[in-house]
Amino acid sequence: MHRSIKPLAWCAALAVLAGVFMLYTRPEFLVDMANQLWACF
Repeated sequence: MHRSIKPLAWCAALAVLAGVFMLYTRPEFLVDMANQLWACF
């Protein structure tokens, strides 16, 4: 069982990194996120 979890964890981590990279290629998303974070303060 331990042996089959490691590749799944690597795939999940790579998917998350790819998703974050895709969001950084969209400047309007970053502006919206910055505005939402600023609104919290």
